[in-house]
Amino acid sequence: MNFSELLKMYEHQKQHQTSDGHELLTLTKKLYISNEISLQNYKELVRQINRLGNGAVPTL
Repeated sequence: MNFSELLKMYEHQKQHQTSDGHELLTLTKKLYISNEISLQNYKELVRQINRLGNGAVPTL
């Protein structure tokens, strides 16, 4: 799963776009815990989310 797919999944589940990286981190953790993504994939997504810092999450 890449960052764009994560955004799409979030928008599909929540029915709105996110502007908060913490919400994406929560979803990423849930995906890892439920074994839907690998540890390597989890680490890469967390790295990408953290790179955003306090800025707005880009939309698709």
